[in-house]
Amino acid sequence: MLYASLIAERLGLRRGFLIVLAASLLLNLLLAVALIRHKPDVRTVIIPPTLAQEREVWSFSNTGPSAAYLERFALSILSFAASVTPDTIDSARRAVLEHVDPAAYSVLEETLIVEGDRMKKDHSSTVFYADKARVNLNTLTVEVDGVQKLLVGSTVTRTQRKTWRMTFRYDAGRLFLTSLTDRIPKTK
Repeated sequence: MLYASLIAERLGLRRGFLIVLAASLLLNLLLAVALIRHKPDVRTVIIPPTLAQEREVWSFSNTGPSAAYLERFALSILSFAASVTPDTIDSARRAVLEHVDPAAYSVLEETLIVEGDRMKKDHSSTVFYADKARVNLNTLTVEVDGVQKLLVGSTVTRTQRKTWRMTFRYDAGRLFLTSLTDRIPKTK
């Protein structure tokens, strides 16, 4: 009888262990199927070293960048394109062209070369002070309003309100500049 009760006890433990093991395997299988079927929204969070102290976080979703990132990116490019001297125009052009869409590269490069040659010939410089930026995430455009100053030597020869418009294309986690235009806004 002692052996019978030991065997029954061990069989009971074994049966209980097998039931728990089967339940665990079934639960893991269900979790694996749920993970395979569910496609989570992938977000890449970028914290640039220059802004890590400011705790500003930029993010990308599956559809593109956040408005804060697009605005900062556009202002960065605009700092090279709109504030130049005859000595810095070539390096500024290279910095802008690093971010240009390959389809728009030749047109924008030619525009920047012509403008650079004109500035070198006239010994003129420009500086742009941005006031505000408007971001449209649907069209990936940024319009920046501000004051543009034209200098010849160290003398300011013209000060005017100007709006710069930049259009971007988002592809494979990267932004490409597709157009860079400026206009003088109509006065009210």
